[in-house]
Amino acid sequence: MRPNLLICLLTLILASASATAARGAIAGRVLGPSGTPVEHARVEVTGDGTSVFSDMNGRFVLDDTEPPIELIVTHARFDAATLRVESADDPVVVTLGLKQQIYEAIAVTANPGEENFSPVSVAISVLDPARSVVPPNTLTEFVAGTPGVAENGQGGILQTYSIRGVSRQRVMTLISGMRIVSERRAGVSASFIDPLLMGTADVLRGPSSTYYGSGALGGVVQLFPRVHEDWLVQAGYDTRGDELQQMVGWGSDGWSVGLAHRTADNSETPGGEELNTGFQQTSATLGRTWTRGRLSFDLLAIGSAGRDIGKSNVDFPERTTVYPEEDHALLRFSASSENGWDLTAYAHPNDLETEVSRTDGRVDSVLNDAVDFGFKWQRRQQPARNTVVRYGVDYFGRRSVDAREINRRLIEGELVETGTQRTLDGGEEDEAGLFGAFERNVGRSTLLVGGRYAYQRQQNASVPGTDDGALTGFAGLVVPVDTSLEWVINVGSGLRFPSLSERYFTGTTGRGFVRGNPALDPERSLNFDTGLRWYGDRLFLAGYVFRNDIDDYIERVEIADGELTFVNLTSGTIEGVELEGFLQLNSGWALDFGGHSMKGRDDRDRPLADIPADSLFLGARWTRGKWSCDGRLEARLSKADFGSGEKPIPSASLLSAGVTYEIRPGLGLALSGRNLLDEEYFNSADSDVPLAPERSFAASIRWQP
Repeated sequence: MRPNLLICLLTLILASASATAARGAIAGRVLGPSGTPVEHARVEVTGDGTSVFSDMNGRFVLDDTEPPIELIVTHARFDAATLRVESADDPVVVTLGLKQQIYEAIAVTANPGEENFSPVSVAISVLDPARSVVPPNTLTEFVAGTPGVAENGQGGILQTYSIRGVSRQRVMTLISGMRIVSERRAGVSASFIDPLLMGTADVLRGPSSTYYGSGALGGVVQLFPRVHEDWLVQAGYDTRGDELQQMVGWGSDGWSVGLAHRTADNSETPGGEELNTGFQQTSATLGRTWTRGRLSFDLLAIGSAGRDIGKSNVDFPERTTVYPEEDHALLRFSASSENGWDLTAYAHPNDLETEVSRTDGRVDSVLNDAVDFGFKWQRRQQPARNTVVRYGVDYFGRRSVDAREINRRLIEGELVETGTQRTLDGGEEDEAGLFGAFERNVGRSTLLVGGRYAYQRQQNASVPGTDDGALTGFAGLVVPVDTSLEWVINVGSGLRFPSLSERYFTGTTGRGFVRGNPALDPERSLNFDTGLRWYGDRLFLAGYVFRNDIDDYIERVEIADGELTFVNLTSGTIEGVELEGFLQLNSGWALDFGGHSMKGRDDRDRPLADIPADSLFLGARWTRGKWSCDGRLEARLSKADFGSGEKPIPSASLLSAGVTYEIRPGLGLALSGRNLLDEEYFNSADSDVPLAPERSFAASIRWQP
């Protein structure tokens, strides 16, 4: 029997075998010091060994337990707490104290109550822009400092990222549960949301197709917009491209509104070469949350308009790529009930125009349009005190996916149209999924098993449609070694259906002429990782070893000078290690550190593309009174083993630093600098990537009553 099918059947058998338990005699919640629910806290009855774990909302139920009893509540990130319960009628709320403050950000399951679920055994980081040494200018800058994550492709604000050596369409990007896709062959960039409007971001490393659907072979980046509770005004300047930023936000009584505007001219390399990085961008968010009875509702709207976005590559200025227009409108509505179900529906019209001009007078423009939409319904049930079952259905669709190319040539000072073609013409895509996950506490350990069946249909113009279906599965185990150390192990299969562009688009791109391949097969992967996590009073340390075997690997290859297409490689293997840690030296000083090392080879022992250079980083933070100082030094090793479409790159030492000062309560000033050593380096091994921008400095002022 195939492993994927076995995992799915095991999930259904275990879930069906669990009878719904009688209502527990004692119910309660476990919270952190700020009131955040604590998931996976162990609640044990002193004396008889009975124990349960809190769910993602911090709730727990002890069946057939009569007071008075004494409870001991433990969690690796928190100090243990003891509570005596005299009556089942009394509300039981346990508030745990953090071993150290950083553990509130090192979440096992981030953003409790959101519509997406991440198993407690996987490697996940929760990022906050306020903790960045230098304020990020793009989403890629925001997440690239995470171990296992790196910049990928060419430069500019539309640059993409890789997770554990997997990039482009193999990494899923979500915004509050909404799947973001793109007709850019380089992959998805969600940098149409201004960084000043970003709240937190979850970076989940490892294949997650079982929980999130097709396209999560390498991992998931999920962005949550900032939620305003009062007025916030911020403005700044960056010497890199003379960039200007302004933002205003307001929130009250469940409402949150944010508006940001950002402009930049072209920047320069340390040697003074001009980089095509200029742009203009305006984005806004509108949110509303409210409750009615036992139901909670959430409404989110996001709008973005980008103009004249430069693509930074080595072809500039002989061959200049600009995105004259990039527009997005996202609308999401979600509802959830106290009895464990939630529903989310969203729509996302978007368009992107690409213009490639050459010094010989040729100008090619490609206009991409699409309407994306989806919904997800899931239910969480607890059929027994040590068992949780999640199941649901989801759907993602695309309509009116068009790509129209216009070819023009400069003749006697005027641009004259010489031809047009439409290779994506009313393209359609439907993907439906049925999924389930089973979580059971066995003694002090936690076992997780999940499965998904996914079906996809694609259609474009008069070309015969394509139907695909596949099973994926996941199993994870968390074993506490003691009260501070836990061992995790995961095995899972991943899935990615080819995109509409990979199969059907033929035309001009920022990289060259690309020819689609309708015969592409879906990518499949089998991933294994294991690691240890230590939660000490002053030290947090986590290390992971991973291996990802990918079959039918879709790779971009050159078939003629300046002409590219996509093919399925037989197989590829990516192996690597990750390290991350945090050390609280005293009340004023703290260090964070980490890094990764990985390699990828195909079945002929040739290097795979998108594998980042090995790197290590060390960061330091000092706070005292109104002052806060940060610094980060990253050592990137040279990369001589490069894949198709790449080049060797030298090593680099990258230093960034920042200082903030609170002038008075609510009014703060920040100064920062990046690439302070003025290194000449490439931020990826892409063959077309130019040198990164020179040393730059930034200043911002922030007011919040």
